[in-house]
Amino acid sequence: MSNQDTQLHTAAQIRAIEAQAMQSVAAGGMGLDGYTLMQRAGQRAFEVLLQRWPDTPGVTVICGKGNNAGDGYVVARLALQFGLSVQVLAVADPTQLAGDAALAYQAFVESGGQTDASDKPIRHTVIVDGLLGTGFKLPLRVHYHAMVERMNQSTGAVLALDIPSGVEADTGAATVVDGKLLAVRADVTVSFVGRKIGLHTGAGAGFVGEQHLVDLGISDEFLAAPASATLLRWQPQQLPELPIDSFKHRRGRVLIIGGDHGMGGAAIMAAEAAMRSGAGLVTVVTQPDHQPALLARLPEAMFMSADSVALGEAISAADFVVIGPGLGRGEWGNNLFAQTATRTAPMLVDADGLYWLKNSDHQPAARSLFITPHAGEAASLLSTSTALIEADRIQAAKSLVTTYKCHALLKGPGSVVIAGTNVHICAHGGPAMATAGMGDVLSGICAGLLAPLSATGRLEQVAGAFAQAVALHSASADLAAEEGSPRSVIATDVIEHIPRLLAGEETFVTNC
Repeated sequence: MSNQDTQLHTAAQIRAIEAQAMQSVAAGGMGLDGYTLMQRAGQRAFEVLLQRWPDTPGVTVICGKGNNAGDGYVVARLALQFGLSVQVLAVADPTQLAGDAALAYQAFVESGGQTDASDKPIRHTVIVDGLLGTGFKLPLRVHYHAMVERMNQSTGAVLALDIPSGVEADTGAATVVDGKLLAVRADVTVSFVGRKIGLHTGAGAGFVGEQHLVDLGISDEFLAAPASATLLRWQPQQLPELPIDSFKHRRGRVLIIGGDHGMGGAAIMAAEAAMRSGAGLVTVVTQPDHQPALLARLPEAMFMSADSVALGEAISAADFVVIGPGLGRGEWGNNLFAQTATRTAPMLVDADGLYWLKNSDHQPAARSLFITPHAGEAASLLSTSTALIEADRIQAAKSLVTTYKCHALLKGPGSVVIAGTNVHICAHGGPAMATAGMGDVLSGICAGLLAPLSATGRLEQVAGAFAQAVALHSASADLAAEEGSPRSVIATDVIEHIPRLLAGEETFVTNC
C-alpha cells in the first residue's frame, strides 16, 4: 500500500506539494507550472466522466472563481472538443478570473465556448461541480446556497472537482442551514494530487460519493511528504501471531464491568466480542440477575457479582479492563467506577463509563487508558457542544487525548483514532453501525486484541493494536451489511464476522 493510498493531507499540505513540484529541476522540483497541472486535472476529470457516463450527450459545468473554476473550464473545453453539448453556468464573472483560471477560461472561449448566467436552468443530466475548491472555509456564503441546492435537487448525476463544494478540505465540516447540512452531494469526486482529510471524516464523508484520486504526474518523492493523518484499513498481518506455547493466561485476562439492571446485554456482548477477538479468559462483573443469560449465551465466560469481596483482586489481576457497557448512572455504577479507577491495569472506558470519567472524583490510574466516545459523549467530556466537535473532529480527538492522557477513538462517519502519536481515520464502516450495542462490541474487540499484549508485557504495541481493533470492528460491520442489508444489521452480527477477518479471509476494496 503506497503513501498515496494511505496519507491524508490538509489543503495547505497539498499546496506545498504542488509548489515543490513547480520548482525548477535545478532547485529540486519537476519544473511544472500551475496551468499544466490545471490542464492535467481537467483532463483526468473528463476521462473519469466519460468512463462513468459514456453515453451522456452533454454536460453542465458549474464554475465559481479561483482554480476550481479553472478546472471546470478545462473540463468544459474538453467536452466541447469531444463533441458533447456543453452548458457552463458562471456563478462568478469569468472575465474577472486571474492567473491559471483566466488562461483556462480563455482557452474555453477560443474553442467556441460561452457561459450562461447562473440562474439559467440546468440542461444536462451530468453536472460538473467547479464552484468551490479546497480553499473553502465555513460558512457557505448565502449567494452560493441556491446553486448548491439546485445541484442537489437536480435529477442529474454530479461529478465534483477535487472536493464537493461546501465541504471543508481540512475537517469535512459543512454549513448547517435550517437544521440541515448544505454542500454538494456528489456521485463521483475526482480528487487531485493527494487525499484530503475532509473527504474521509465528518459530514464530508457523506457528500463525496465514489472517489477517484489522480496524482497529476507528480512524482512519488513529493507525494511522500508528511501528512496530517493516515487512512486506517483492516490489516490482520499487523497483529502478532499466537505463539505455539500459548495458554489462556498468556492470551490475557479480561474483566468486563457493567450491566446494571435491565442492561445486561451490553456487558454480555462485550464479553463475547472479547473472546472472539482473542482473549484467553473473560470475567463479567454484573448484576446477579444477568448470570443465567451470560451462561446461556457465553458459557466460556465467568461471572462475578459486583459486591464480591474478590472484586478488587480481580481488577488488579486483569490484563485489560473494560468499564462502561450498561454500567448506568446510578450509585451502583459510580461505586464500580471508583473501585476500578484506583487500579493500574490497562483500561477502556466507554458508554456510561464516560459519564463517570467526566463526573467522578476518581480518575483512572491505568497504565494505558483508552476511551471511545461518540460526538455527543466527546462534547460532554470536553464541556463543549456537539456542533463544535463535528466542526473539527481531529482537533476534538486531540483535545480528548490531552485532557484525559489517553488513546482515543472519536466515533462517527470516518472515525478518528489517535493511538500514541499517530492520527488515523477509519476507512471502513457506515450507517449500518448506527444501532444499539455497536459500541459494546467494539469495547470487547479492543479488549480481545489488547489483553494478550498486556499479558505478555508488550505495551509498546498497544497503540497499533487499538487502531486495528477499530478497523476490525467496522470492517466486520461492513461484511454484515454486505451479506444482508445495512438496515438489518445488529451488533451481534458483527461478532459473527470477526473470525473470518482475523483469519485474513476477506480483502476489502474501499471506496476511498
